[in-house]
Amino acid sequence: MLSEFSCHHTRARTPSSSSESAIYPAKMPVRLVAADDWRPSSMTERRLLELERERLLRHRTSLSSLEWIAPQADHREPRPPKGYVVSFAKFHRHGLGAPPSRLMRVLCLHYGVELQHFSPNAITVAAVFAAVCEGYLGMMPHWELWLHLYRGELFNTPTGTTGMRKPVRAGCLNLVLKTGKTERPREYIPVGLSTNHAGWDSQWFYLRNDDDLLPAYTGRLITERPENWTYGVIQAHQSQLDPLLDAMKKLRLEGLTAALVLSAVHHRRVLPLMSRPLRMDEMGPGVSSRDLEVAARVRAAIAGDFKPEHVNGFPMRPDAGSIDLVCSLLVHSFDSGFLSIPFLSLPLF
Repeated sequence: MLSEFSCHHTRARTPSSSSESAIYPAKMPVRLVAADDWRPSSMTERRLLELERERLLRHRTSLSSLEWIAPQADHREPRPPKGYVVSFAKFHRHGLGAPPSRLMRVLCLHYGVELQHFSPNAITVAAVFAAVCEGYLGMMPHWELWLHLYRGELFNTPTGTTGMRKPVRAGCLNLVLKTGKTERPREYIPVGLSTNHAGWDSQWFYLRNDDDLLPAYTGRLITERPENWTYGVIQAHQSQLDPLLDAMKKLRLEGLTAALVLSAVHHRRVLPLMSRPLRMDEMGPGVSSRDLEVAARVRAAIAGDFKPEHVNGFPMRPDAGSIDLVCSLLVHSFDSGFLSIPFLSLPLF
C-alpha cells in the first residue's frame, strides 16, 4: 500500500520549467574522497534507559525481541541484528518514535534513504511539519503540501581542499524549505534550526524495526543527489493547495513559529514521527510537563533563545485558545479516489 502511494504521487513530479532550473542551478563539480569511518557509539544501556525514562524510547517488554539494544563494545561500526535499524539519540529527542509514523515511512521511501541518512535537522523539520498539520490544521500530514514546501539536499563534509569533499555515513539528507524565486518562505511558519549538533553521530544504537516499516540498514553511502529530491507538485494540482496555504499564512501572521510548535508537542509529551491511534488535535488538554524541561528540548532543536514562559504559548487544537481555521470552501479532489470536502479534511496519505 505504501509503495503504491509513493509511485502514484511522485512519478510525474519532475522540474517542469526553466524557472525551476534557475532555482536549483547546477553546482560546480565536486570530487569525493573516501568517507571517514563510523565514530564508535557512546550509547550505553544506562544512557538508553534515560531515554526510556523520558518516554522517548519504548519500555523493553520482551527478552526475545528487545525494543532497543545498546551496541556491543567491539562494534566499531553498526552491526544491527536482523530486524533492527540504526537510530540516534538526537532523532528521538527531536520527534522520532517507534513504530514510525506514516510520514516518516513515506519520507524514507520517496527519498530512497535509510534512517541513518537523515540529519538531526531533517528529523526536526519533518516533526514540525507533522505537528503543524495535526495540531493546527486538524489533519494528517499532507504529502502534496510537503512536496510544495520542501526539497532534499545532499550534505558532504568539507575536506579543506577546494573541490574535494567526503560523503558522510550518517546525516547526508537535509530537508530544506524551497527558496530562490518562490514564495515558500512566506507561505510557511518561521523554522530557524539549531546548528549545535556536536557529537550526534556517535550516539547511535539499534532500534527494533517493527514489521519492517523502515528500510533495512545496509550502510550504503549516498554520493549524488537523486533527481526526485527536488520534485514538486504537478502544475494541475498547485492551485488546489491554496486553502491550505491560506491557513498556513494565517498561522504565520498570528505568530506561530517552529519553536512554539515544538513547545506544544513536548508539553503534550507527543512524538510527531511516531505512529499513534489519535492525531494531536484529537488528544484532550491537561497533559502536564515541566516547563524547564520543555524549553530545554526546544532550544536543542531550534535556533534562538526560548524561555520557559513561552511553553505552550500557542495552543494546539483542541486546547482553549487555539486558532480556529475552519473554512467552508470546498476544493476539488487531487485525483481519482479522493473526496471533495472542506480543506481541513483534505486527502491525507
